[in-house]
Amino acid sequence: MAAEEAEAKSVVEEVEASDTAEAPVDAELLAAAAEPEAPVLTNPVVPTEAPVPQSAVPSTAADNNLTDIFQWANNVEAVRDLLEVELYLVDKHYGVYTAMYDAGLKRDMAAYFLKGILKDVNAGAARGMSVRDFELAEDEEGVLQHTRLPRVEHAADVIANIEEAGADIEPFSATNHEFKNIKCMIARFNHKNLKKPFYIVKLVPQSQVLKGDSAWMFSGRGFEPFSADAGLKVTPDSQVLIAGDDVFIFNQAKFEKIFNYNAKWASIAHQKVAEIEANYNLSFADGLDLQTLLKKKKSLVKKLQKIDLTEIKQDALVDHSDELGLELMLDDLGAIIIMDAKDLDKFVNLLNDDYVSSKLTGKVYEAKSKKPLNEEKPQKLPAPKE
Repeated sequence: MAAEEAEAKSVVEEVEASDTAEAPVDAELLAAAAEPEAPVLTNPVVPTEAPVPQSAVPSTAADNNLTDIFQWANNVEAVRDLLEVELYLVDKHYGVYTAMYDAGLKRDMAAYFLKGILKDVNAGAARGMSVRDFELAEDEEGVLQHTRLPRVEHAADVIANIEEAGADIEPFSATNHEFKNIKCMIARFNHKNLKKPFYIVKLVPQSQVLKGDSAWMFSGRGFEPFSADAGLKVTPDSQVLIAGDDVFIFNQAKFEKIFNYNAKWASIAHQKVAEIEANYNLSFADGLDLQTLLKKKKSLVKKLQKIDLTEIKQDALVDHSDELGLELMLDDLGAIIIMDAKDLDKFVNLLNDDYVSSKLTGKVYEAKSKKPLNEEKPQKLPAPKE
């Protein structure tokens, strides 16, 4: 009997021990730690097996594909000194160039591009930082703004260019290009233990660029002509991180300036697309959709802001277009066919009642602006008595 009780006690102790055991360490981090060159972390981050604080769970957590920024920081921290770095320059028209750099600058890459972001994320995790949708959140303390890469057209195009063109990207040279046209620089970081490379983007203000023909340098005891074609002051501040299909915004003003992305406009565009799709049956040419067309037609988004999309029904809109001789095209299911941007212009102009038929001449005009003549004028309030 004593033997049975001892055995039962042993089993209970094993179960209790298994309940309190730590979760197994991420395999990627074990592999990285096993490498002889692996860095010793003087400021270790929260271990990957530790649960993320509840306050640090993103408000967009419903999106299962969202990059866990805290887990990302842990994985990158483990291989920080072993990362491979490629540098790119992007001009004002979002053309991409490769940029060579001296081997002595490799350590500076991590210091100027990566160190600040890792520090901000790790400090944010300790304070309960939350991740919120950039289109809905304000730039405030304790909030890291996030958006999806496909929403930011210029960012998506640049990253696709880097990934697809690779070694075929033209190298930047002072002989063939002008540094004054450069808008931002992108550092691409990669390591075999990371699932995907990530990108850190920095604005290049021309105020921080020294031109060779208009700058001096002080050497020894006196000034000398600036011998380089251009010089650049690189600030270590955190600006933009692109990891997978996610964009994390650490500096809203610089992010908007780099990629010409306006959160308010984007939010309105997404809202209006949803309203149109809910109230009208549209059919698009292959490769097109409403969101893609509106990206290039900001004037239409501005016009759609003023339209009540529930006021005019589709049948009435089609009949009105026939009366004006504009004849919207319909497919076999009665959906309005949108073949290109001109068809979308016509559709939105009809919704906004921008076409006027003259009873005098019989001609149809597009009204760029209009003022109702039968609109009641607001009554003026009497002047206050003295």
